[in-house]
Amino acid sequence: MAGTDVHPEAAMNEEFRGLWVVRTSMQSQESIEHVIERAVESNFNAILVQVNGRGEAYYESDIVSRMPDVPEGFNPLGFCIQKAHAAGIEVHAWINAFTVGGLGRSDYHEKHVLSQHPEWSLVDLDQVSTFDYTPGTARGELVSVMLDPAIEGVKEYVREVFMEVVTNYDVDGVHFDYIRYPGKKYGYGQEARDRFREITGYDPLDLVNKPETLRGRIVDGKDLFVSLSDRWDEFRRDQVTEVVRRVYQDVKRIKPDVVVSCAVFPDGDQSRALRMQDWRSWIQEGIVDFVVPMAYTPDTRKFADHMKKAVGTPPGGRALAGVGVYLMLDNPEDCIEKIDVARELGTPGIVLFSYDSIKERRDYWEALADGPFNHPATTPKMIRQASD
Repeated sequence: MAGTDVHPEAAMNEEFRGLWVVRTSMQSQESIEHVIERAVESNFNAILVQVNGRGEAYYESDIVSRMPDVPEGFNPLGFCIQKAHAAGIEVHAWINAFTVGGLGRSDYHEKHVLSQHPEWSLVDLDQVSTFDYTPGTARGELVSVMLDPAIEGVKEYVREVFMEVVTNYDVDGVHFDYIRYPGKKYGYGQEARDRFREITGYDPLDLVNKPETLRGRIVDGKDLFVSLSDRWDEFRRDQVTEVVRRVYQDVKRIKPDVVVSCAVFPDGDQSRALRMQDWRSWIQEGIVDFVVPMAYTPDTRKFADHMKKAVGTPPGGRALAGVGVYLMLDNPEDCIEKIDVARELGTPGIVLFSYDSIKERRDYWEALADGPFNHPATTPKMIRQASD
């Protein structure tokens, strides 16, 4: 077991030590109390609790339908905040931005967004709506039906979901997940196509169905196909970024001390090119307080490569290390090695994915408490300053 002599940096006074807590651990008072007990025992100081994973709320909401598994009269988020704050633990409400329903499912509560607006579902390049996808159709690319961020109604819906939580609950932060497209083949809904055509004069489906009519045509010194492809990608990136921007600006307007963060793909280049998730620009524009690259790998060298680039994104100090502990269940030392590397790289903190994967692993909690987290730490001030 790791000891204090191996981790002298563990005596630091400030470090964000977070746990992602999946929504299945938010269904009862007992399960939530268990989360907080584990966090306290091992000197964690923040929990990122999933309170909206598929368009269903683990809190009282006028916008989002209630999660059916939550007992009537029980408010998981409210209870969690009360208990966690009493124990000195921060609570960040983890909300999935665009994942809203089950693959192959068509029947939802009347209040569910897919009952209200099935036409808001993301559409692929074959003009198939993800509302009509099955697990087989998704081929692992999707975990659920997804909303199209290019639709104005979707942007406002996501903003309202976040703002309801911030307005009604004493959260320390709100945390975006699935704030991206699932891949380049998505986003070809009618509203997106119409808007892109207004901007460029071209239908983005022409890039798929009629590339020969565009390739080789030089406009303003550039190949038209290449130019339009780049503009189409940028258009979709802008849709995602605008959702982050609206939420950030509105949160800061009413509760400037509430932190806004995002779980992101670890490779910034691939995230931008393949998922339309340009999180480095979010840091540079100042529309997130921090990001957590999901550097989920048991390979320490790969982990270090991902985190080194993320930590170096200017102005710096805005990337926490997302450690995929679920991939390292055989040996706590594998996880601890990643924590040590993250500290050496200068990240302000670590978030483990997930509490749920190790909740019954006493050896893990003891290894963390005896090793890298052998000394309590306060969370650093992660709010963006005007000078950043």
